[in-house]
Amino acid sequence: MPDSRTNTGHDSGGPVPAAPTATAPAYPLLWRRGGPEETPGLVHGVELVRQMATGDASEGWLCMIANGTAHYLSTFASDELLARVYADGGQVFGVVAQVGTISTAPDGSLRVDGRWRFASGADRATHLAMGCVPAGGRRRTVLLPRTRLRVDEPWTGPGMLATTSHTLRADHVGLAPEDVVDMTDVPSGRPVGIYGDAELFLCNMPAVPLGLAESLLALLGPTATAASPWGAAYSDAHSRCVVARRGVTDLLRDLDGLARAGRLGPFAPALRAEFRALLSGAYHVALDAALDLVAACDTADPALRARLAAARLDGTTMRPHAAMRSYLARRPG
Repeated sequence: MPDSRTNTGHDSGGPVPAAPTATAPAYPLLWRRGGPEETPGLVHGVELVRQMATGDASEGWLCMIANGTAHYLSTFASDELLARVYADGGQVFGVVAQVGTISTAPDGSLRVDGRWRFASGADRATHLAMGCVPAGGRRRTVLLPRTRLRVDEPWTGPGMLATTSHTLRADHVGLAPEDVVDMTDVPSGRPVGIYGDAELFLCNMPAVPLGLAESLLALLGPTATAASPWGAAYSDAHSRCVVARRGVTDLLRDLDGLARAGRLGPFAPALRAEFRALLSGAYHVALDAALDLVAACDTADPALRARLAAARLDGTTMRPHAAMRSYLARRPG
């Protein structure tokens, strides 16, 4: 196989998106909105994350977290709270795991305690949206300045170190009532929009391994002989990416249509499980494509070998993510 060349072939007929430029904003907040007209939609979000991940998997991961966080906050949080946390270019990342405990101090003030694992963007965030244990059947998230959370365990995983996915801890951190976001019901007057079900937070996750795999396809390129071992490996990986991306985008395009018509609400439990399984399938199909490309590429080029080693680390780091395990549980063997 060639050491390095660019393949501009793409199943949509266009080129693989270019990596973001140095002057591009790191985390465009697609879902901050004052009304439904400002919501580009789920498919747009997937495409943005995928494009970011073709340049750098860590940046794609952070883009996925930042946009998902902005998405659910813009649905449930007050305009005043949004204006405050996103002021002056604020970067807000979130951890949806319901870990924190909100309590009332003797003086009547609110406090939060908790230990959230893998808080992506910990070194870049101005604020963190941290999930809390439900109380009285109400789902709650707290908005905390990053400076009020301490690193309990620094990120030491094998890859994607630039995400700084540290374990963060809050110890008796004081809260103002307006820092607590009730995420049980969409507030009156807000469009349900594209966040009709909590599982939709996960819809961008497959875009990260897709971006990783597509960046390798563009970097390595096919050989002229598709029947060669490398040509077969390349063709198989390309086909996997097509299946994964079309499966996700076609589903989300239909959900976008339902949302625009005001018909997208919470999923039934069985549908929620199937939705997660579909996302998990696309996620792992794309990861397999990336890792198989790395394994099949035999090159003496030291720069290319380093790039492949980094891709292998990123791919193996992403594989065990708990939110994307349902497909693996169903897969034979």
